[in-house]
Amino acid sequence: MLELAQVQSNVLRGFRQGEAPKFVQYLFLQFASDRACRALIDALYPLVTSCEAYDQARSGAKQDPAKVGPCPVAVLNIGLSYACLELLGLGGNARALDERDHEATGAIEAFKCGMLERAESILGDRGPSAPEHWESGYRERLHAVISLASGDRGSLDTLRGEVDQRLANTAGVALVFEERGQHFDAPLEGKEHFGYTDGIAQPAVLGSGLESFPGDGTPGKRRGWSPLQPGEFVLGHIDESGQVQFGSQLFKNGSFMVFRKLAQHVARFHEYTAEVGRQRGESAEFVGSKMIGRWPSGAPLVLSPRKDNERLAANPKRNNDFRYTDDKDGTACPFGAHIRRNNPRDDPSGPLTSQTKLHRIIRRATPYGPFLPAGQADDGQDRGILFVVINADISRQFEFVQQNWVDEVLSSTHLTIPEDRDPLIATQTAGAKFLIPSGKRNEAPVIAWKLPTFVTTKGGAYFLLPSIDALYDIAKSIEWDQEGGECESGQPDENGGDGCEKSPAPAPEPSGAPG
Repeated sequence: MLELAQVQSNVLRGFRQGEAPKFVQYLFLQFASDRACRALIDALYPLVTSCEAYDQARSGAKQDPAKVGPCPVAVLNIGLSYACLELLGLGGNARALDERDHEATGAIEAFKCGMLERAESILGDRGPSAPEHWESGYRERLHAVISLASGDRGSLDTLRGEVDQRLANTAGVALVFEERGQHFDAPLEGKEHFGYTDGIAQPAVLGSGLESFPGDGTPGKRRGWSPLQPGEFVLGHIDESGQVQFGSQLFKNGSFMVFRKLAQHVARFHEYTAEVGRQRGESAEFVGSKMIGRWPSGAPLVLSPRKDNERLAANPKRNNDFRYTDDKDGTACPFGAHIRRNNPRDDPSGPLTSQTKLHRIIRRATPYGPFLPAGQADDGQDRGILFVVINADISRQFEFVQQNWVDEVLSSTHLTIPEDRDPLIATQTAGAKFLIPSGKRNEAPVIAWKLPTFVTTKGGAYFLLPSIDALYDIAKSIEWDQEGGECESGQPDENGGDGCEKSPAPAPEPSGAPG
């Protein structure tokens, strides 16, 4: 069973459609010394929110924690980079794990190198998305990120005030920069800047304590769906390969967080889809929906191929319950559509289901910048999404999807040339195109030529989200050996143990603004 009192809330809470916090802030930090880092974690520890504390807050607001719904309090979470572990003298724990367990090598290597080093070669961040064009803060040696989130601006402001005070009172801590995001008000609630509902397809996690819906897991027999093993997202637990990785004190009950700032070229998207639509006798909405795989409401094309269906989209028991075996020729949802690439499910032309389930991610995307309606010219303002991924293995999950399904042909054998990439989020080449199969016999497909790039990477980083106990141990300078076990005395006990006894860390207390 998952120890929800140990897992930070942003790992398994607040990511499903209908429960994402409206307001988010990400504070990126540098520390002058390990002492400064430990002092700040010690100061912030009472404010850190666990999954259990998140659920208690919802229960206190008379909400069923298992059901979809917004959290009524502000929450705080802490992520540490590999550079921070090195600063703390804990890098050896990761290196020892790398050497001891070959299965963990890829995950540790990605975390150690960081996104900046792997952006162009692995993630496809080329041209305007290349690291030399990233915003300056993301090219710094970042040590930590503090994530703040709430459905209410007032409670978030209160929590931010607490954080600012503790930052100011801790010597050797620098706030390098921050990012702020906010979901749109109705009638745009739940949509991203291109005008499409986001966040519907998320993996169901075994033992998470959350209600799951059809389509959330892995396609099973008899049209059923199976949740994913917890070790795909929470370290130190069994994963889909049947293994338990990262069981040491530093990593257990933690997770890896990917952060990306992605600028969206909204006017370009609307102009292009409108032009392709005019050439082919279709609406811009039709072309855009074919690129994405869902209508603006969120209704999937596999279930509603010709027109939007808001009633279907509003039903969480139906809006994700579909399989690509029902659309073998791609006439409803094109083989190259964004959602078909990023989660191939049981696509008969794509990877096996047994492979697909090894590459699932939990994702959350919060818009930043003002909404620009379709038909309006580019106003020059920066807008896009603050994109976060939760996974247990950055290399096998996030980076695999980005490298193989977004930036390559793979995901369907029906995609024919290397220039065919994800039409929505990939960096496109000069010969890029998007193929829309016709639903009529002997009718040629629609080919959208000269596909432009609609999303540009502005920066990003990788972080470890330690468990509640691990944060406490770091704050209190409790030492671990390189196997990850805790050892203060250094003397083995009579049973051959390490001679260490640990008093449990005091649990952070949830409140209107945690702490």
